[in-house]
Amino acid sequence: MIQNRASFLVTKLVTKNKFMTITTHFYLNNYKRKDGKCQVFYDVTINKERERIPTGLYVKPEHWDNTLRRVKKKHDTEDVNLSLENMEAKTTEIRTHYRLSKSASLDIKTFREEFFNKTPKYDFITFSKHHLEETPTKDSTKRMARSVIAKLESYKSVIPFSSLSLGFFEDYRGHLYKIGNKQTTISGNIKTIKKFINLAKKHGLFINFDPDDLKVGSMAGSKTNLTIKEVEKLKEYYFSEKVERGHLLSLGYFLFSCYTSLRISDIQKLKRSDLKGDAITFTSVKTDKPHTIVLNNTAKSIIDRHPELFIEHITPESINRTLKNIMKLDKICIKKNVSMHTGRHSYATNFLRKGGNVRDLQQILNHASILTTMIYVHIVEKESNMATFIMD
Repeated sequence: MIQNRASFLVTKLVTKNKFMTITTHFYLNNYKRKDGKCQVFYDVTINKERERIPTGLYVKPEHWDNTLRRVKKKHDTEDVNLSLENMEAKTTEIRTHYRLSKSASLDIKTFREEFFNKTPKYDFITFSKHHLEETPTKDSTKRMARSVIAKLESYKSVIPFSSLSLGFFEDYRGHLYKIGNKQTTISGNIKTIKKFINLAKKHGLFINFDPDDLKVGSMAGSKTNLTIKEVEKLKEYYFSEKVERGHLLSLGYFLFSCYTSLRISDIQKLKRSDLKGDAITFTSVKTDKPHTIVLNNTAKSIIDRHPELFIEHITPESINRTLKNIMKLDKICIKKNVSMHTGRHSYATNFLRKGGNVRDLQQILNHASILTTMIYVHIVEKESNMATFIMD
């Protein structure tokens, strides 16, 4: 038996104070199909227990190199060797996970379960995807978490738990910054990832650092808002005859938020039939509590302007893309990073700019604490303090 070739792995593990030897290699089965091909099997032995795993890959015997345990390069037209290398990499990840984990031992049965498991315990990405879909959470929360995991997966497609460290996340923060993410976005991503790390720890999976040492960072954003004049400019465009047809729906939803303070998650749940009276009562998606707001005359006119509003619903991403295009128009030209949530911030700040009471604003925004509402007071006060420069 050849033990110095790349495809033959011999590893000694120490699990629960016992030495454990793992040997693996590929071989070609003798049974031939009608096309003359034989299946490649993966031979795995752990502590003298043996498992022969069919790979589902077929090769003609004359194309197989029995020394290298690979398809001869000139005959590997279907990337069989790449698939075999991926299987070996998967074995290495499983082996590493159980080598580092102090509470788990690896036998042939466990290895087979891990090898075929669609949610392996050693891969953080797959673990996170599985538990995200299995855990009952709000659609908006799942959508956000999927985006966070997809971004992490694009950074590294397979992330064994054994490779997770505080250093890994420092590098990942740097990566997010380089691709243009703001500090608040980066902190939000780390916060979501940390939830899955804590979940993995609860499931008894090996984490080689204390999750409490992974600091999320500041979640306080700048709360971009539009001034009263800027909102008026958008409203004039919305009601003008020159408004582009493709802008009406997105701008209508955005302006409705500017004049009602509603979040996009609540706007998406509303139907046109819900908006016929002077007030609407709904259950907030974020707080899961009932809330009532009075529709002012401007909000009613925004609904009446476009018959598809609250009949045809579109994604926040689509609205945000359209808003960016609208802000670049010569007649608009608002040089701010505007998104759908800017509408809620604009309502809050403009309510105070026009002399509204902070306690009333707390009720309208449905904030449990007045401290949350006071953030908008500080924004407006800061603007007032800067007004002293008009004396220059």
